[in-house]
Amino acid sequence: MSTDGGTTWAKHAAPGQREWTFPLRDEESLPRWVEPVAWDARGDLYSLWSNEEGLWLARSEDRGAKWTSWRVVAGGEPMYFPYLAARGAGELAATWFSGPMATLSAHVARFDVGGDDAPPRVIEAPPFQPDSWRFGDPSHAGPRTRGTAGEYLPVAFLASGGLAVVSPIQNEGAGRFGFSWWRVVASGG
Repeated sequence: MSTDGGTTWAKHAAPGQREWTFPLRDEESLPRWVEPVAWDARGDLYSLWSNEEGLWLARSEDRGAKWTSWRVVAGGEPMYFPYLAARGAGELAATWFSGPMATLSAHVARFDVGGDDAPPRVIEAPPFQPDSWRFGDPSHAGPRTRGTAGEYLPVAFLASGGLAVVSPIQNEGAGRFGFSWWRVVASGG
């Protein structure tokens, strides 16, 4: 952490426990490359990560020296490649993937974090499946398998409400390539 434009740095441990496996051993390994952090308007720092127990969110009010952590989504299928964005005071939006590649799902949620240590309010939209597939062999033989097409799904807050997510289209079999824009409703009610 640097508070003087990078002239000096202070190291702090990241919150939570995670296993780093690289290269990935097999389909059972939890994919992990980097883990997102975001600053909110209060100056609080947030971190988002996953492990076998679920998806975790942590907040630091002192630039990473101490953390308060919450499990925001319980375990089940593996969750991986989280992405995090912030705006306002404690307003967060996140995306991640879950499940094995055969049944891969994309998830979008909003987390509203208060100024105390109470768990955040979690509002998750229904999962969806992006039109992204792993490239097959040149003969196109064999079953098609879903893929993440780049690991992360960027998310942004919309001024009109809701969230926007962009997902790659990587569908070699149908000759479709590009991006999909999803307007996601993840609001309380």
